[in-house]
Amino acid sequence: MNRFPDPSPADLAMVNAERLAEHPDANSTVGAVLHMTGAVPDPAGLREHVTARLADLPCLTHVLTGDGPTARWTPAVPDLARHVREQKVGSGPEALEATVRLLLREPWPEGAPAWRMLLLHGHVPDGFALLYLTHHAVQDGANVVTVLETLFGPRLPPEQFSVLARDVSPVPRPRLCQALRSTVTLLRHAGRHHLWQSASHPLSSRRHTLWAQAPSAGLQAAARAGGASTNDVHLTAVVHAITRWAEDAWPRAVGLAVPVMVPVNLRTPDEVAAPGNRLFLTRIDLPGGTMPVDRRLARTRALTPVLKSAGHKTVLRAALTRLPRRLFQRLVAASTVPGRLTVCASYLVVRRRLRYGEAAVHRIDPIICCPPGVPMAVVAIGYGDTTRACFRIDQALPDADSLPAHWRQALADLAATAPPATGCDPAPAGRTPAVRATPGVRALVSRLAQRSTAAGARRR
Repeated sequence: MNRFPDPSPADLAMVNAERLAEHPDANSTVGAVLHMTGAVPDPAGLREHVTARLADLPCLTHVLTGDGPTARWTPAVPDLARHVREQKVGSGPEALEATVRLLLREPWPEGAPAWRMLLLHGHVPDGFALLYLTHHAVQDGANVVTVLETLFGPRLPPEQFSVLARDVSPVPRPRLCQALRSTVTLLRHAGRHHLWQSASHPLSSRRHTLWAQAPSAGLQAAARAGGASTNDVHLTAVVHAITRWAEDAWPRAVGLAVPVMVPVNLRTPDEVAAPGNRLFLTRIDLPGGTMPVDRRLARTRALTPVLKSAGHKTVLRAALTRLPRRLFQRLVAASTVPGRLTVCASYLVVRRRLRYGEAAVHRIDPIICCPPGVPMAVVAIGYGDTTRACFRIDQALPDADSLPAHWRQALADLAATAPPATGCDPAPAGRTPAVRATPGVRALVSRLAQRSTAAGARRR
């Protein structure tokens, strides 16, 4: 028997969303690009490497079969000759990104585990990239990180992987008062907002797929200065970018709170690499309008403690694992009707250094999906000195390709306002330790943001 639950309504929602897509841009494919420095490896050796670790990764050896109450995770042996492939790309980073965008549109074959890895090379003279893709019904963002750490990181016990919920029980027993508080919180943000419904710009299934980056030191310095988490900083930058963009491109959002769906990770160590989603999408309404970005961070920080609360997570875990299936299905359906869907934003950290043989990973580009009805989805992933963000944006939104530059500029402005570190006190529990934001770091962040803004202006 499986040691993990059958597919949930949340898993099946990702399959159903893909069926509604009118273009493959809006499919449910997620993943990451690992940029490596070193000699291009032999594909046969890479297949052997992956094969040796399959026993630790049940999400790579199961397929979703059936539908509704009959849905099951069924064991299936992956064909490594098809799942691990090699492809030469043109010279330069633009050629690599164009190749990734095309590969994101590939459909998933019936009856085979929904993942693939592509060895991409030719874009740089001294390295290569590994593109890892999977279906969001099978793996959430936390599980993608765990797969990458299992394949390319040091051997670790389950509780030491980077992205696990360590403050919730596998079998939660929430207290009644906490359950009532959490229910009130969820209901308060359950109303329809219609922010993204426009007769002149109806949402589509075509997507921009764009990446942006910022020095991790800038996020950490801004978090330290604002008494916030790096996730707070990322959310602040996302909403600040939306408000700056909306001033000219989406007037209906000017002055209004911006509803954002944030995934709360609920995966426990006993579920490492198990197939399916172990998250709960929680909506919070973040401050809109025009204001300095540091003030927006302070107001965002005041709204996000519920996302970090162990008690609230216990209730969400109970909803995910103990609600009657029919009731949970109604909850998922109600949260995905038109007028309730909105921007999705998530933030991940890979704390382990990754490598394959002698080749070291020096950058990770995350890949998020943006299902039909969702105007924009953005995920940032911190790895080493760099935080990279992937934006999937509905092309129906006017001038939407300017949003990544606004995000990076917001981070640069936050880093520029952060005072130098005065001590080495440890960060509060649940926060990423910060590093000193030297004048050189702040200048680098500002310069990168200015270059990104100029590049965006040239594209338009």
